[in-house]
Order: sequence, then structure tokens, then C-alpha cells
Amino acid sequence: MGHYLRVFNFLWRAKRMEYTLTDIWKGQMCNAKLLKTMPELSGVLHQCHILASEMVHFIHQMQYYITFEVLECSWDELWNRVQQAQDLDHIIAAHDLFLDSVISRCLLDNSSRNLLNQLRAIFDQIIEFQSAQDSLYRSALEELTLRLQFEEKKQQKETEGQWGVTAELEAEEKKRIQEFQETIPKMRSQLRILTHFYQNIVQQFLVLLMTSTDESLRFLSFRLDFNEHYKAREPRLRASLGTNRGRRQSNI
Repeated sequence: MGHYLRVFNFLWRAKRMEYTLTDIWKGQMCNAKLLKTMPELSGVLHQCHILASEMVHFIHQMQYYITFEVLECSWDELWNRVQQAQDLDHIIAAHDLFLDSVISRCLLDNSSRNLLNQLRAIFDQIIEFQSAQDSLYRSALEELTLRLQFEEKKQQKETEGQWGVTAELEAEEKKRIQEFQETIPKMRSQLRILTHFYQNIVQQFLVLLMTSTDESLRFLSFRLDFNEHYKAREPRLRASLGTNRGRRQSNI
């Protein structure tokens, strides 16, 4: 049961990352129209969209690998062995092989400890990005609300036949807007650092995949870097990815 619990925890955490990224995407879509009136945020929001897209691609490829190359293939092998089993001992042996295969391909065995640590670090970066984006949206929406309230108050005064707002209130509003705009470089810097850490961890993860004896893990690195973004940054990936791509094609 201990092995099944480890596999379940791994699958649950991977699924949680998918849910988290869905929540991140929903936040971006819901707030995109609201924040159009704040052009000073366009750069930092673009950074969020790019990083989220990278993370979504990574998690989708990991989910595909887990579902089809780990669970489905291992189950198919188990079913074939059970069909050919002559007694209970053969069935037990087939089940043990199935469990060993799942444990190994889910990076839960001792030889994959470094890979699993890198994968967990990637998951941690996704959670950290969610927190950073939520904080950004809270600040932006609070600022947007204050601007709308100011404009509403000004229009109300004009409707009542009065001057919009006093010069003092106008100056206070401009000062507050300027103070908010001065926080944007800090937001942008935080996202740059987060992106840098995330990409470095993914890069190390890809390099570790190339040293695996499992062909499906080596090919996973090619799918994760299909546009060769990381290959251009990491010399160790250039020869490895090219070698594995040729090896894969020769086996087809």
C-alpha cells in the first residue's frame, strides 16, 4: 500500500498543478478587459501571460507522459501478463512488475531522486507564480476601483452643476496614481526573477532527463523543448536532443 500511496500523492500533486494553472489562466482572462484602461500595466501583464504559457505547456506534456506513457502502457503490459498467467504466483509477479514500472517512470525510485527534486521545484515555482500574479491583480484592481470612484465623483459634481473636483483633490489623485506607477518596476522585476528561476530549473530537469536509461524519459525532454528554446540556452542539450531525435526516428 505504501507504493500506491506514493504514486497517488505524485498524481494528485501533478493534477493540482494543472488546476492551479487553470486558475491562473482564468484570472488572466477575467482581468484582461478590466485592466485595459491601465496601459502602464501592459508590459507586466504580458510577462505573466508568457510565463503562464510556458508553465501550461510543461504541465500538459507531463500529464500526457504520465497518462499515456506511464499508466496506460504499464497497465497494458500488466493485462497481457495476467492473460498469460498460469497461476496466482504469475499474477502476483506481473503486479509487482507493474508497480515497479509505475514507480520508476513516475520518478519515485531511488535512481530518479534528482529528477523528482527538480520536478518538485518546478511545481513550487508554479505555486509561487500564482501567488505573485494574485498579488499583482489585487493591487491593480484596487487602483482601478479608486480611479473609477474618483471619476464617478467628478461626474456627479458636474451633474449637480458644480465644478468637478478641487485642485487639491486633483493633485492628491495624481500623486496616488504616480505612487502606484512607481510600484510597477518592482512587479516587473519580481516576475523576471521568478521567470529566471523557473527556466533554470526546467533547464536542469531537461539535462537530467537526457541521462535517463528510459527512452520515454529521454524523448520527454524533446517534447518539453519542442521549439528548442532551452536547447539554445544550454549547450549540453544541443548534442543530446539531436542525438535522441535521430535515434527516435531510426526506431520508427
